[in-house]
Amino acid sequence: MYGLKVDKKSGEGTRKKLVELDLMDNDYAINSDEFSVFFPLLKKTHEYLKGKEVLKMDFEKRALKPKTLAESMGFTDVRSFDIIGDIAVIEIPEDARQKEKEIGRELLKLHKNLKTVLAKDSGVKGEYRVRGVRLLAGEDKTETIHREHGCKFKVDVSKVYFSPRLSHERGRILAQVKDGEHILALFSGVAPFPIVIAKEKDIFAYSVELNPEGHRYALENVRLNKVEKRVVPVEGDVREILKEKKYHNWADRIIMPLPKDAVGFLPFVSHAARKGCIIHVYGFAKKGDVKVLGEKVLSLVGRPAEIVYARKVRTYSPETDQFVFDVKIIE
Repeated sequence: MYGLKVDKKSGEGTRKKLVELDLMDNDYAINSDEFSVFFPLLKKTHEYLKGKEVLKMDFEKRALKPKTLAESMGFTDVRSFDIIGDIAVIEIPEDARQKEKEIGRELLKLHKNLKTVLAKDSGVKGEYRVRGVRLLAGEDKTETIHREHGCKFKVDVSKVYFSPRLSHERGRILAQVKDGEHILALFSGVAPFPIVIAKEKDIFAYSVELNPEGHRYALENVRLNKVEKRVVPVEGDVREILKEKKYHNWADRIIMPLPKDAVGFLPFVSHAARKGCIIHVYGFAKKGDVKVLGEKVLSLVGRPAEIVYARKVRTYSPETDQFVFDVKIIE
């Protein structure tokens, strides 16, 4: 086969150019000596190669590293996992439990940024909807720093609910927000929605969370991201908090990412919305039943309103999907 010989000083620039032009044969390893670098080529003639030193030579076959659990261990039925900071949280099927420690160690090899692999230990439970976890591999810890949209979030995955899969939603809503908005972030957890927005927009938000641990982390994350003047965490039940007069007809935008049943809280929330307010509400529907869920959303708002946007956020189970509805208050 053929290789391109270049001086070591121009090696990295040459590599990038060969990749850009799809000229490098990635099945073979790059060679080098004291003065030169040799790149394996897919072909010996190309406009870019004119005037350069192309030689006939041997290259060693590259040992390709597996990129997935299916490639490395054959576990095609292991469900997808979440990476929160340097912690992976994975759901292990019953028939793979005997090899779960091996799966954990393999994930650490596949993802060099990971320090800990945890398995989901049970379904979400309790008043705060927190899921138990158990250690599979790496450091014995549950607290981490998660980075997203230029923000940092401290979170303990064993004490609070946090979904990196809602990152797209946080970016999508951020793009809609205008300076000066009043925002209610309900069921806010460690406050990722309002902090992502406040980091870029001149807004004011109340971040309401029932779980005391979630509220504690929200306070810390507000300080960590230096948005104390724009985001105020509030601990308590949304149904009780929003009875306060100051919230009536106050919000330009309401965000409701409760992982269980945000839709059921709409009757306790809609009075806080001004005319023109957008309510982002998340709910679960059986496959094919999204229209029924949309109708339920509008009926529970209890005010003239319209759905201006809807989309599937994620697959929750083989039978159920999570959807978001952007509801605009008309009057």
